Amino acid sequence: MPELAPEFEGILRVLFVARAYPPSVGGMERFASDFYVNYKRIGNIELLANPSGKQAFPVFLVKTLFYLIFNARRYDVIHFSDAILAPLIPVIRLVSQARISFTVHGLDIVYTRFGYQTFIPKFLKRADKIIAVSNYTKAQCVTRGIPDQKITVIPNGTDIDQYEQCTDEDKSNLLAKFDISTEGKTILLTTGRLIQRKGHEWFLYHVFKKLPESFIYIIAGTGPRQEAIVSAIQDLGLTGRVYLLGRVADEEIKCLYQISDIFVMPNIRVVNDQEGFGIVNIEAGSYGLPVVATNIEGIIDAVVEGKSGRLVEEKDHQGFIDAILNPQINTSEIKDVIASSFDVKQMVGRYADEFAHLVNGRA
Repeated sequence: MPELAPEFEGILRVLFVARAYPPSVGGMERFASDFYVNYKRIGNIELLANPSGKQAFPVFLVKTLFYLIFNARRYDVIHFSDAILAPLIPVIRLVSQARISFTVHGLDIVYTRFGYQTFIPKFLKRADKIIAVSNYTKAQCVTRGIPDQKITVIPNGTDIDQYEQCTDEDKSNLLAKFDISTEGKTILLTTGRLIQRKGHEWFLYHVFKKLPESFIYIIAGTGPRQEAIVSAIQDLGLTGRVYLLGRVADEEIKCLYQISDIFVMPNIRVVNDQEGFGIVNIEAGSYGLPVVATNIEGIIDAVVEGKSGRLVEEKDHQGFIDAILNPQINTSEIKDVIASSFDVKQMVGRYADEFAHLVNGRA
């Protein structure tokens, strides 16, 4: 264990176990990185992480099991970045008195394949603390029998200070790379995995095709719905107005936020595959980009209605059209709204308070 700086003497010893961590990409990976980087500025935390994606999970699971057997007693709190490793709780109980907590994001509590619901919620009940990223996620935990008093809602956070501004040259190079013409255009943007719940095809068929010709739509990401989205673009004759970029580097995503006029998240409900929060909404807002998103699930907690964006009822095509044509958002205030509502330092501070309460309560 590394020697502590003087200011950390006596501070709780925390182990953070992250099943998904950069350079792998995704919302949980961003949460895990932001949490660890910011928590270690205020406290004593060690990281046990899997940066190699799903294919490396079996090896990571075995590594974590053995690490906990021999080292769990060194920590006051062991915090897991999502619910999937809940079956390790009995092992920790056998070898240490550490308090055990989890962040629950959404899919990690509603997933149904391979008998997941038979085991994970039952083990998760044995945790000392559950931190849900949204009120929707908390409700899903309670539905599965996790006591309400064990659950605290702490929304995901972001750090506006880390968002660098792209130069005009960076923007021009990015547009040239993907052969995007923006002169005289209003640019809509969606980022993230191309999966059914994101609603890309519904949006193309029912909303975008009805918008004026001056609107273009940029979609960044990869996933199983890619071919279906390409087919929708061709069927609707939207080639040249809709740009499907595929996988895009983080630096390029940041430029896309700054190039665009409106971020759209037109999610639709899909059984057993819900949106636990929607961190891209606050990332977009960190650049002053207004959001138009569906008023469902955890997205509700990621958009400050009328301040950082607009929430529209699911599949309300006219509602989306109206909100896009006239967002009625003061864009000059969006960054301040995000900073006050979703500051990552406040998020980490709340986690630190929960950890302290767990240990003090035990004592």
